[in-house]
Amino acid sequence: MTRRSQRRLRAFTLIEVMMALTLLVGVAAAVWKSMSLSFETKRQVSAINDRYHEGRQVMTRIARELRMAFLHRVLPDELREEEPSFMTRFLGSDDELYFATTAHLRLHAGDRESDQCEVHYFLKRGDRDNGYRGQTLYRRESHRIDDHPDKGGSVWPVLDGVKELKFEYWDDRKEVGEDAWTSDWDSDDNQMLPERVRITLVLERLEGQPIRFVTQAAPRIRLPISPLEN
Repeated sequence: MTRRSQRRLRAFTLIEVMMALTLLVGVAAAVWKSMSLSFETKRQVSAINDRYHEGRQVMTRIARELRMAFLHRVLPDELREEEPSFMTRFLGSDDELYFATTAHLRLHAGDRESDQCEVHYFLKRGDRDNGYRGQTLYRRESHRIDDHPDKGGSVWPVLDGVKELKFEYWDDRKEVGEDAWTSDWDSDDNQMLPERVRITLVLERLEGQPIRFVTQAAPRIRLPISPLEN
């Protein structure tokens, strides 16, 4: 083999090495891009699943508490042997709800608590900077049951980024054919609980379209409970 042929062979080998390196860099870039897209897709799917889980948990809890809601009737003065007993109240608007329920769960053994409590759900602007523009759903719970919907108990945030919260109350006393859904309910006026409550919850997402949840809950005991019936 001549020297010229040897130089050509070495030159071709160098070109092949450069081409191989170029292909390697291209393949590595493609793999990195594919992995980055996979990680981003996983992050988005995880965020969506977390949001759905939050919404379902809140809707399940509110529905459970509504099914176990109750009214307590105060005895007339002539039938009382002790101090007046407590009176409960169901007070609901289109975006706020207060009622008494037997859905309280005792978290610590030995606590002097019953299964009864009053709960209050309402919206207001939260103080946490988490990227959401919507309001925060708050829950108040009090073990002292009375007819004061805005006093007592402990308040804590339940869910951030609420775009819409809507309560509707079915009034079965309306005529057939009428729209029996109403935007407010006061047991002081109606003397009973609504036949059912429809809850609509719309949650914001940091990316993408909002998520909508709708459910209904029917209280098991609609009429007031009298101590004489126990």
